[in-house]
Amino acid sequence: MGKSTPAAPDYTGAANAQAAASKENLITQNFANRPTINTPFGSQSWKTAATVDPSTGQNVTSWTQENTLNPSLKPALDAQIESQVGRSQLANSFMNRVGSEYSQPFDYQNLPAMTSGGQAGEIRTNVADYAPGLNTSFNFGGAPAAPTYDTGYRDRVAQSLMERMMPVQDYQNRQLQTQLSNQGFKLGSEGYKRGLDELAQRQAAERYNAFDTAGNEAQRMYGSQMGARQQGISEAMAQGNFGNQALGQAQGLDINAMNAMNAAQGQAFGLNQAYANQQNTLRQQAIAEQAQRRGMSLNEMNALLSGQQVQMPAMPQFNAAGRSETPNLMGAMQNTYQANLDAANARNAGMSNVFGGLTSLGAGGLAGGAFKF
Repeated sequence: MGKSTPAAPDYTGAANAQAAASKENLITQNFANRPTINTPFGSQSWKTAATVDPSTGQNVTSWTQENTLNPSLKPALDAQIESQVGRSQLANSFMNRVGSEYSQPFDYQNLPAMTSGGQAGEIRTNVADYAPGLNTSFNFGGAPAAPTYDTGYRDRVAQSLMERMMPVQDYQNRQLQTQLSNQGFKLGSEGYKRGLDELAQRQAAERYNAFDTAGNEAQRMYGSQMGARQQGISEAMAQGNFGNQALGQAQGLDINAMNAMNAAQGQAFGLNQAYANQQNTLRQQAIAEQAQRRGMSLNEMNALLSGQQVQMPAMPQFNAAGRSETPNLMGAMQNTYQANLDAANARNAGMSNVFGGLTSLGAGGLAGGAFKF
């Protein structure tokens, strides 16, 4: 018995059958996606006709879409078209004016000239050096010399006071002695001695006061001389400080004058710059006006041409039918053939095993001499 295999399938027939199913599916889908649409603005419909495809020579169906406007809207559409035509004609009439304006070259000769603010003035930074004229030392040679406490003057004052005091004290002694004698006190007695002692104490106190007065007078004289010297020193220092103040004031005036000059230069430069900016702004304005005048006709023409276009009413959208899948005839045929082939291979393998076993048995019988037919 020989091995058997299934016959090869008809792939060409399966491919033709699948193509025919796909074509039929496409025809159905085309018909489903061409509905008749009716709206208040109009309607949309389709017409078919039998024709021949010039590229293939096959008979095909041609589709024609027809959009019908609602009769009541036709006057509005005609008015829009008429308005569009009028704007186009008006825009075309501007061509000569546009050509005339653009035929003239841009006039830069009669524009305001460009202006610059000029160079800023030189800033003054130099100030006179007043340092050499400053008084840093003072001459006190004109002031009285520094005084010292004059003890000789004190003694002279005290001597003068004592000289004026002695005659009075001598007279007082004589008077007291006479008085004591008249009162019965004898010379050398206790009462006599006590009276003279009391007078001596008073006179000693007067002499001490005279010495104290002389010291105060000497101190006063010393203070007066020291005050005179301090006054001279103060006047010398005041004179030096006055000179320094005068130099400082002169320097301040010089700095103020320098700042005023710099401020005036800055103000002048600012005014020049402002004038230049104004002139340049006028130039830019003149350029803008000239450019606007040149392009005005063109802009007007473009505005007319780009005005509202005629718009047809839009039809509403609908849910388009999707294309259904065609049967996979080629795949089914291949799977069937493969299953048949697998079954045939299984049968062939079984038969091979049977014949292989019989062959083994025959070989054993021949070897043992026991196998008989």
